[in-house]
Amino acid sequence: MAEYKNPYISRVRIKNFRNFLDVDVILDHKQVIIGENNIGKTNFLRAIQLILDKDFSDNDRQLTADDFHDSIKDPLVNGEEIEIILEIKGYEHNRKLVAQFSDAIISVDPPLLQFTYRYFPNQDEIGNIINYKYEIFKGNAEERKFTNEDRSYINIFVIRALRDVERELKANKNSPLYKLVKQYEITPDSLEDISEGLKEAANGILELDEIVHIKNTLTDRFASLSGLQADNEISLRTFDIDTERLLYTLQVYMGIKQRPVSELSLGLANILYVSLMLILLKDKTVMPIIKEERFQELALLDGSGLLKKLYEGSAKGNYILKKEIDQEDADALYGFMDEHNYRHQAFTILAVEEPEAHLHPILQRLIYREVLHNSNTSVIFTSHSTFIASVTPINSIVHVRKVENSSKVFSTANLTIEKKEKRDIERYIDAKRGEIYFGKGIILVEGITEEYFISVASDLLRMSLDNYGIVACNINSTNFKPYAQLLNALSIPWVLLSDGDYYEIIKVKDKDTGEQKDKRVYHILATGDVPHYRGNEGIKKLLTDLNLLDEEDIPKTLEEQKTLFKKYGCFIGEYTLEVDMMGKADKEGTDILKTIYNELKPGSEEMQKNFEKALDNKDFWAALKKIEGNISKGRFAQRLASELIPNLVPDYINEGIISIIEKVKKTYE
Repeated sequence: MAEYKNPYISRVRIKNFRNFLDVDVILDHKQVIIGENNIGKTNFLRAIQLILDKDFSDNDRQLTADDFHDSIKDPLVNGEEIEIILEIKGYEHNRKLVAQFSDAIISVDPPLLQFTYRYFPNQDEIGNIINYKYEIFKGNAEERKFTNEDRSYINIFVIRALRDVERELKANKNSPLYKLVKQYEITPDSLEDISEGLKEAANGILELDEIVHIKNTLTDRFASLSGLQADNEISLRTFDIDTERLLYTLQVYMGIKQRPVSELSLGLANILYVSLMLILLKDKTVMPIIKEERFQELALLDGSGLLKKLYEGSAKGNYILKKEIDQEDADALYGFMDEHNYRHQAFTILAVEEPEAHLHPILQRLIYREVLHNSNTSVIFTSHSTFIASVTPINSIVHVRKVENSSKVFSTANLTIEKKEKRDIERYIDAKRGEIYFGKGIILVEGITEEYFISVASDLLRMSLDNYGIVACNINSTNFKPYAQLLNALSIPWVLLSDGDYYEIIKVKDKDTGEQKDKRVYHILATGDVPHYRGNEGIKKLLTDLNLLDEEDIPKTLEEQKTLFKKYGCFIGEYTLEVDMMGKADKEGTDILKTIYNELKPGSEEMQKNFEKALDNKDFWAALKKIEGNISKGRFAQRLASELIPNLVPDYINEGIISIIEKVKKTYE
C-alpha cells in the first residue's frame, strides 16, 4: 500500500565544528554523501548526532577545544561558539509529531521544525569565562529545551562503516530482529503454550542418566566450594524457555541449508542487517496485524467501514492488512489510525557509513536502488562507491569538498532541470557508473573520439589527468547545460570541449513558394565567405541560460567570443575534432592516419588510395566520410589513441586540459 515518507532533515547549518567553518546546505529525503577521505563526511553525521542520536550521553554531547575548526585560535579563551542547526520536514501528516513539536515550528508554509545545538562559554556576571557548556533547544527560543523525550519521537541511527554485523544480530535484546518482533506486540498468552510445550519436550534430555549425574556432581562440587551458601541447587536447561526470552532467542538463518549469520559472507550479512533496520524503522502508525479484540474496539469507532474493507481475518483470529490498497483508502486509514490507535513510535533517520562494504558492485546497485528509490525511511549514506552513486536520484547527491581552508557541503536538492533532461542525465550517470561525481575536476566532451583522446593528450602534455583526479565524461551530445548545472550545484570544477561545426549560409529557392531562403551548409572547409560556427552559438546560449553572461556582454567577432568563452571553461574547435586533427597534422601525423586506416580498412588497396588522396588534397571531410563509412569514428579513434602525437592534438584540446588542471590545482593548493 502507499505510505507516507518519514520525516527528514531538510537543511543543515554548521559553524566552527571540526572540518566545517561555515556550512549551510539543503537536503532531500534520501542523501548520498560523497567526498574524499578525511574531508568531513563522518563529522557531518556527527554534527547531526549531537542533536538527534538518542544513544549519545551528556558526555558525548559535551565538546572540547579540539572540536573547533583548526583555523580558530584559542577558541575557549576567546569565547568562540559552535552552532549546529537542523531543519526537519515531512512531519505534518502525523498528529503526535505535530503535538510533540508545536514549540519547534518555525514555519507553517512549508511546515518546518528547527532544532539547535550550541556549545558556548558560561560567563560570570562581569563576563569572565568560567567554563563551556552546551544546550539544545527547539524553534527560535533557547528556553524550549530539546530533550531525550523529543528524541523518542525523531532521532538518527548510524550504522558505522566498521561494523560487526554478526554481533549486532546475535540473539539479545539489542538485535534489530528482536526489536522488530516486539513492535508486533505478541501477547504473553500466545507464547505461554509454546513455552510449556518446549519445557515438556526438553524434559526427555534432562532426565537422561548421564545428564542427571552431571547435574548432581556439579551441585555437590559447587556446595563444597561455596561453604555456607544457602541456595546451592543447580538446574540445567537446554535453552531459555521464559516467554520474554523466547522472543529474543530468535535468529535469522539463510538458504536451503539454513546457515546462521556467522557463516554468511560479510556482504550478505550487511544486506540482511540493513534490510532488518529498514523494516524496523518504517512508520508503524498503520498496524499490519490487529488482534481480534482490538479490531472490534476500533471498528466501533469506524463509521465508514474502512477497517472491514481493508483488513481480512486470519485462521488464528487476527486481522491482517490487505496488500493492494489504493492511495485514497491508504490516506483515510492513516488518518483514522493516527487519531484512534495511539502507539508511541520513533521516527528514525537511518545513516549508513560506506554501505558498499563487502558488497559486489552488482549487489550494490540492486540493493541501494531499491533503498534510495522505494523506501519510505529517510536515509543518509556516506560512500565512495560509483555504483551506489550511479543509482542515486539526481536530487539526492551531497558533495563535501575542500574550499580554501575548510570543508564545504554542496547538494543537488534544489537543482532544477527539465524532466526530460533529468531522465537523460540520470540514464547517463547510471550507464557511466556515477564517475562524474567523483572527479576533482570534470572535462565534458561530446563524442567518442574526444573520450579516447583526452587522457592520452594530457599524457603528451606531461599532465596526466589521473594525477589530478580529473575525469573526462563523454555525454554523447552537445547539450552541456544539465551537466553544467549539476556540476555547478556540487561546486565541482569543469571545462567543456566543443566542436566548432563551421557552416556557411547560401540562398536557395523554396520548391513550394519559389522564394529565396537561407540554407546552412555544413561539412565544408572555410571558403572566405561570412563564417558561422554552431559551436559558438551553442556556448553563447549555454552561458546566457546559466546566467553566467548577459547577451550584451558577448562580443560580435568570433575570435573575441572564443577568448571570452575560455574564461568560463568553454573551449571550441574549428570544425570537428577529426577534421581539426587532420588540418593540424604534419607529415608524421598524416602518415600515422594513413597507416591506421590501412590496418583497419575492410577492403582493397583502391580504398586505401582514395583515403590517402583525400588527405593529400586536404579534402578532410571526404577523408572523414571514408572513416565513418568503412571503419567508424569510434574504432578509428580507439586505435589512433595508442599512436597519438602532439601534432595531431588541436590547440583547443590542450587549452582545455591545461585550464581544468589549473582550476583543480587552485582549489586544492
